[in-house]
Amino acid sequence: MVRDSSRPSRRFTNLVLLVGIASFIMWLRSGDRGGADEEPPAVDLSSIEREIGPGGGGAAREGIAAVVLMDVSGSMADSVPDASGSPRPKIDIAREAARALVGQFAAYAAVHADEPVHVGLIEFSQRPPSAAREVIPLSPADPARAADALAKLRPDGGTPIGEAVIAAIHVLDGSGLTRRHLLVVTDGENTDGREPEDVMRVLARRPEQRRPSVYFVAFDVSASRFNAVREAGGLVLAAANAVELDETLGALLTGEILVEGR
Repeated sequence: MVRDSSRPSRRFTNLVLLVGIASFIMWLRSGDRGGADEEPPAVDLSSIEREIGPGGGGAAREGIAAVVLMDVSGSMADSVPDASGSPRPKIDIAREAARALVGQFAAYAAVHADEPVHVGLIEFSQRPPSAAREVIPLSPADPARAADALAKLRPDGGTPIGEAVIAAIHVLDGSGLTRRHLLVVTDGENTDGREPEDVMRVLARRPEQRRPSVYFVAFDVSASRFNAVREAGGLVLAAANAVELDETLGALLTGEILVEGR
């Protein structure tokens, strides 16, 4: 009988093939495939938690503390339609909206003399000397003072939203007032420093009485870009132009911030 000399070769080939398939399956199960399918590493929030702290532990006074975080990154020099439909730089529109905002706080405070009502404004962009810079210290609303301070805003640099939120939280925590609000006006995504949604996740761990209310106004940018902020507990609204920005800020004040009995 003639022996089939091809059998050992076929057996060896089949064995190599089976080993190759088994190795491929193990590689798939390991998830170590690199590239676009690789899961991003979990974010360590402990450094943010240490930086912002627990939000104070002493007795708080009844009253309102509100900080407006104003984006002054380079893109705020771009134009959007104003109330008349004519193009104007976003920074000019934001200045006017902020002045109106301070005026509303002043009007509310005038008829609630027994209640502390403090408002401050912080500009933010990635440029020296820091990511977030105090423009109006947290204090009773003063429209004339606000107008002078707002006139000095100049757009330049990147967009460090998370870092700015951390700076504002420190200011609000230091107020000692019970009703704390943070209003962020920005026209872009975070480009520098910690992500705003990570800061929001840390804030969500605080007891409710030490947790400020946080509102994001997406100015001339899709609100969907801040879905992660929304999922972490922030209220996100959109404003495409001057009219919508005024309406959105006005609605936040009357419906969320300057609400009696809260």
